[in-house]
Amino acid sequence: PADLQAWQAAMGLTAPKAAAALGVSYATYRDWLSGTSRTTGKPIQISVLVALACAALAAGLSHWSPPTQ
Repeated sequence: PADLQAWQAAMGLTAPKAAAALGVSYATYRDWLSGTSRTTGKPIQISVLVALACAALAAGLSHWSPPTQ
């Protein structure tokens, strides 16, 4: 969660806008920030895919498209 909070701050995004940028619901994003699932109460970890998405957005990528030939 601390890394996600740092990414959000570095990107200058509010939590709802960060969730939208990652393509997830605000509720899911809040779970990630808290590190706990709101439905099960169990700890959750942010996946490698989410970390990669954060890195891509930080690098200025918004959508991937195959290179044109």
